[in-house]
Amino acid sequence: MKPLLHIIVLTCAILVGTQASAQSVFVPLDHQVYPLLVKGETLGMFDSYRMRLLPLSRTEVLFFLKSMSRQAQDLSNADKELLDFMLGEFTDPEIGADEESNSERHVYRFEEGEVQLFLDTRVVQEFRISRGRVTFGDETLSETSAFGSVRARFGEHVFIGASARSSLLRGEKNPQSNFNPSEGAPQVAVGQNVFTDQATGYIGLERGRLRLYAGRMHLSWGSGLDERLGLSQSNEPMDMLHFTLDFERVRFSYMHANLNGIGSDRYLAGHRLDFRLSDGVYLGAYETVVYARRGVRLAYLNPFVPYHFIEHQEGDRDNNMIGVDISAVVSPGVRLFGEVFIDDLNWSKPIFDYWGNKLAYQAGIHWASPFDVKPLEVRASYTRVDPWVYTHNDSLNVYTHYDASLGARIGPNADRYAVAIRLRPHSNWLVDVSYQAVRRGQGHFSLAHRAEDGEEKRFLEGVLEKVGQLSVGVRYQFIRDIFAGGEAVFTRREQAALVPGLTAQEQFFRLFLDINY
Repeated sequence: MKPLLHIIVLTCAILVGTQASAQSVFVPLDHQVYPLLVKGETLGMFDSYRMRLLPLSRTEVLFFLKSMSRQAQDLSNADKELLDFMLGEFTDPEIGADEESNSERHVYRFEEGEVQLFLDTRVVQEFRISRGRVTFGDETLSETSAFGSVRARFGEHVFIGASARSSLLRGEKNPQSNFNPSEGAPQVAVGQNVFTDQATGYIGLERGRLRLYAGRMHLSWGSGLDERLGLSQSNEPMDMLHFTLDFERVRFSYMHANLNGIGSDRYLAGHRLDFRLSDGVYLGAYETVVYARRGVRLAYLNPFVPYHFIEHQEGDRDNNMIGVDISAVVSPGVRLFGEVFIDDLNWSKPIFDYWGNKLAYQAGIHWASPFDVKPLEVRASYTRVDPWVYTHNDSLNVYTHYDASLGARIGPNADRYAVAIRLRPHSNWLVDVSYQAVRRGQGHFSLAHRAEDGEEKRFLEGVLEKVGQLSVGVRYQFIRDIFAGGEAVFTRREQAALVPGLTAQEQFFRLFLDINY
């Protein structure tokens, strides 16, 4: 990783003394501001390609919130109240100034000279009840999670963000320790208790159009609102170098990251171009490559070369993918979005029949304030992933991180129809109702194509697992930053786990209390 360190040190030296935002740290992906911004964009309240790359910085969030405040008449009363609340939370006080009454609360605030630092904590208590499951049986679990986060700026050019989470899980049957990333995120079993943890930490620098980040962080890109085929919002954080170059109508993004899972010498490189074609219409094109066994390659540290060509010049050993996504606000309140992901493509073979043409697709619609019912939103989408997408003949080059797909979570040889309704009758209340139908055939991202599988794609042929799932969730904010709520999920599985004739009726219930200070 020495080339990465050299690049970081050089860039830091260049940027020292230049101007940057005081708030350019990332906003966690589970923050309640994101659904509000999605709705605001669909309503045409701001126009930017930045929502295609998540997480957003606090600077970006505040800019969008201010844009929405100038058109607040298009929002429901509940959304207006939430907007005012979010404006206060994302407006930091100047160094030496008192905090406003509606400002974000902090456990500790430190200032000295041009340094400003905030320390925050969060505690979440969950109770989860699972009944009728085929694979794991019935369970009643209690999970207590404690979070800590720090964000700071040093002058006007350097900022840092760091967070840590430790969770205690009680009630799991036969708890086992796991330190093998190829079997998922690590956990430690102590008696009947299981401990899990996660941490992020990064340094950021900014100069004009350039933003550079280095450290452990999350990254997701695409136009999808509930599923992204290239880089999912559900991924575990990765150690990476990431930068963007921003212009009025185009942005270039680059990342190079370590992957955990099968083996320890695996890397992901990718770059992306976002275009604002016209008001409310955005087009993104990206390329990624997974490579292993050879250490960090300088060729993949070059952000500006096509990786398809480099992959050939490196010996045709790596897993190169490309994708295109689009988002269009066709009228205020109605957004269409779609994505095409190409794992492999052979133009000399039938695109929809030959197994080597490994494609994934997504199309969807978001309708905000339907029939002028401002507290309501409706979302629908269809996602299809062909057989053998995300796989590779070299097991180290599969498109995974911590034993999970970096892209669509439904896996290869599967499709999903989904519809969701969101209602915010009051700024403190949120109700979500969703239904999804999933079909899965034989296939897994760890199972590469074999000669005996033949040349046909055979999408969803043979025994299929059919899943119908209804979910209802409610969240209530008692007072500032203290939330409580619950979720009920009812699932019917036919041919469960691809066993002919096996049907399961599963129930899942979750209650939570979330205290964020």
